[in-house]
Amino acid sequence: MPTTLLWLALAVYGLGILLTLPSLVRRRSSLPPAALGALGLGLALHAAAFAASVAATHRLPVTDVRGALSFFAFLVTVAFFFAYLRYRIAALGIFMLPLVFVLTLVSALRPEDSFRSPAFRGGWLLVHIATIFLGYTGFFLTFVAAIMYLIQERELKSKRPRAFYYRLPSLDVCDELYYRSLVFGLPFLSAGILTGFVWASQTWKGPWELDPKIVASLVTWLIYLTLFSTRLSGSWRGRRAAYVAIFGFAAVMVTFLGVSLLSGQHGYVPNGGGAP
Repeated sequence: MPTTLLWLALAVYGLGILLTLPSLVRRRSSLPPAALGALGLGLALHAAAFAASVAATHRLPVTDVRGALSFFAFLVTVAFFFAYLRYRIAALGIFMLPLVFVLTLVSALRPEDSFRSPAFRGGWLLVHIATIFLGYTGFFLTFVAAIMYLIQERELKSKRPRAFYYRLPSLDVCDELYYRSLVFGLPFLSAGILTGFVWASQTWKGPWELDPKIVASLVTWLIYLTLFSTRLSGSWRGRRAAYVAIFGFAAVMVTFLGVSLLSGQHGYVPNGGGAP
C-alpha cells in the first residue's frame, strides 16, 4: 500500500511539473492553479504513503535509504509551497521540483526492509532525524537561491540579458530567500547533531565519535556556521557567499548519501547500519 501511494504521488508530481512549464515559457509571474493543485495532491498522496508506512511498522519510516529519500522529497515539496506562496517565484518549480521527482522515483523503485531494532524507535532518534532533514531542506533552498542569484548577476553584467533573466526574481529577492533559508536551516542542523550525540551516547557501544558521517556532519555544520557568521558581519555577500552555499549543499549531499556508504554506524544497511 505505501509503495502504491508513492507511485501515485510520483505520477501526480510529474503532472504538476509539466503544468508549470507554460508559466515559464510565457513569462508569467505565477503558476496556474492546475499545477498547484496537482502538486498539492501529490503532496497529500505522499503524506498518505508515510501514514500507511507508519501504521504498518509503528515507527517513522526514515531509517533506510528509501524512506530517507522519500522524506527529504516530501519536505522539499513543502518548502516549495512555503517559498512560492511567500515570494511568488514561478521559476522555483524548475529548480526544486525535479529533485522531488527524482528522489520520489528512487524511493518507489527501491523498496527494501527497514531497520527492525527497537533502538530505531527512540524519541531522541526521531527528533534527530526530523531536525537533520529540516536543516537539509533549508539548505537546499539556500542552494537554489544561490544558483538564481548567480544567474541573475551574470545576466545583468552581460548587459544583454537573455530570456531566462525575465523568469527569475531580482537579486534582492534571491538574497532574501538565501538569508532566510540559511537562518532556518542552521538551527535545525545544530539541533539534529546535538540530539544525534545524545542518542549515540545512549545506544552505540564502543568509540563512535570519529564515525565518518559524524565528522562529515560537523564539517558541513562549520561551513554553514561560517556562512551565517560572515553574513552577519557583512564580510561575505553576493557571489562569494553564493559559491560557498553551493559548496555547502554539495557537502550536505556527500554527508547524506556518500559518507553513508563508508560509515559503520550510520550506513544504510538494514542489518548493520544506523540512522541517516
